[in-house]
Amino acid sequence: MQVFPLSTAEGALPRPSVHYPLAIMTLLTAAWGHTAMADETRLSTTVVTATRSETLLDETLADVRVVTAEQISQSTGRSLAEVLQRFAGVQMSSNGGRGNTQSVYIRGSKQVVLLIDGVRYGSATTGAPTLESLPLEAIERIEVVHGPASALYGSDAVGGVIQIFTKQGRGARQAFTPYASLTWGRAGYKKADGGFAGTQSGWNYSLNLARVVDPGFSATNFKVGYDRPDADKLNQTSMTAALGYAFNANWRLDANLMRSDSSSEFDLGTVTLPDWSQPQVDGSYSALKAATAQLKLSGKLATTWQSHLSVSRSNDEQRTHHRLIGSVNHYQDLFQTEQTEYKWGNEIRTSLGMVVTGMERLEQKISSAERYDRTERSTDAVYAGLNGGWQNHSWQVNLRRDDNSQFGGFNTWGIGYGYEFLPGLRAHASRASSLKAPTFNDLYYPFSGNPNLRPESAKGNELGLDWAWGVHQFKLTRFDNKIKNMIAWAPVDPGNPGGMWQPFNVDSARLKGWTLGYQLAWHAWVLTANYEHLDAYNGKGQRLRDRLPEHQASLSLDKRFGAWRLGTSALYVGSRTDVSGSLHLGGYSTMDVHAEYQFATDWVLQGRVANLTDRVYETAYGYNQRGRAGFLTLKWTPR
Repeated sequence: MQVFPLSTAEGALPRPSVHYPLAIMTLLTAAWGHTAMADETRLSTTVVTATRSETLLDETLADVRVVTAEQISQSTGRSLAEVLQRFAGVQMSSNGGRGNTQSVYIRGSKQVVLLIDGVRYGSATTGAPTLESLPLEAIERIEVVHGPASALYGSDAVGGVIQIFTKQGRGARQAFTPYASLTWGRAGYKKADGGFAGTQSGWNYSLNLARVVDPGFSATNFKVGYDRPDADKLNQTSMTAALGYAFNANWRLDANLMRSDSSSEFDLGTVTLPDWSQPQVDGSYSALKAATAQLKLSGKLATTWQSHLSVSRSNDEQRTHHRLIGSVNHYQDLFQTEQTEYKWGNEIRTSLGMVVTGMERLEQKISSAERYDRTERSTDAVYAGLNGGWQNHSWQVNLRRDDNSQFGGFNTWGIGYGYEFLPGLRAHASRASSLKAPTFNDLYYPFSGNPNLRPESAKGNELGLDWAWGVHQFKLTRFDNKIKNMIAWAPVDPGNPGGMWQPFNVDSARLKGWTLGYQLAWHAWVLTANYEHLDAYNGKGQRLRDRLPEHQASLSLDKRFGAWRLGTSALYVGSRTDVSGSLHLGGYSTMDVHAEYQFATDWVLQGRVANLTDRVYETAYGYNQRGRAGFLTLKWTPR
């Protein structure tokens, strides 16, 4: 049975609303039939992002997806956004290959909070997570919360939250445990990463270094009007480090650091200079720097009271360089965001459940080649929540108050309830508010910012049904998110659309749909399938389809036997539009395959082919994606 077509001409795809869910359900039924009699214990995963405290994934009321270290390891050659799309069910668009501008959408919303080891990271000028600068090689695992989460994390969590956990060597049992790997790929692709972890006399420590040289491919094609058929390459060096010390059984101090420096080429036709002239460009590249650092003290204030105090900083720097035609000068542009956070958090176990409460201060500062009227702002916040259960009932309540130096105070809230009808069969419902503060670009970008903007606000509803039976896990979720005061560009004088334009709170949107998920872990088989149907409309009832597919489905299958491990992953994305609906983006299907062989106690050889059928597709109009490419990795992990 063919679940995902491997190569189909544009315009000839079957109707996904019928064929793809049916195919997935047929596959699930077959898997059910083969394993229904199996008597195995399903081990649950622990997550922290959905509640701000350690919670079993099966017990959360939120829709949480976890991307594992194995899935990341099997994604060599792909970008972070592609990994999230393939394994966490987000929508994605990319202006070319790895290192070029990438955007992710959760349930149709681009307003997403990005955390790295709990530290807020991203651009305060664009207001979007900066994924293209983050090294995939430094990531241990990822948690993605689908749905409004401002009551937990404040502004921007309209669509959800992405939390990245970097490699920090947790769980090391020896004083020194090294590891290393080398990868060779098509057209000169090279990657090396390695490090060590250890624990001794109350100390724990780790270090990971990685270097990627990706010759890439041409980011653009003839559709953009300035196609340059040259390969746009990426060079990236990254480091993660962690150091901790346990004073006693109850108190410890931890420090961690992530740093990435990369250079990524991209195609551009013209650039706008400060004098508003637009000379043509002969070549461009971005120098990207990403860094996070955190110092955290945690311990018990009482038997049932865990507390932690932390200070952290993140830096997102994007400096673009342009070689101008007819000039010996190079033009540079800079957009940089520094964020400093001070946090005091508490987890108190009570008879009603876990009380989560704390205080936060976020300080944001931007630097740019442009002249902004204001370059700093701060937000003070307090939050409280309760997560608990009794017999067949479970609940989650969250409240948060943010005071922003630009907009004053605003409140967000969330409430959820679940009921287990039968062992493993649970229904749940939730409602939550969220908000999105205007960015520095919205407010103060030279000659176009509007300092009178108000935050966007939203209210979302969710209904879900989770069923876990033996080795099977099934999840069905219905969501509906209504957004008001959306910021959109409009003419300053409505009677003169050819005049000056500025951002205004003039739009609204409704993002609704449903998701279907299934997972099977039986003996050495692991099967995961997900499908999402998205209906996105603006306030006028017009469908929003710019880079947002109505249908998206993914499937992954892995089998381990003896020293071998074989697997495949497939992705289907339905047709979309671009540039305010004026351009068509065809649907596409891609498939990756991988194989792994442990030929010695400490050595593993891994092979992978991305885009097996060499599918030509676009996630943004006029921008190419990687064709078929093979990769070979040699891993050394002393045991």
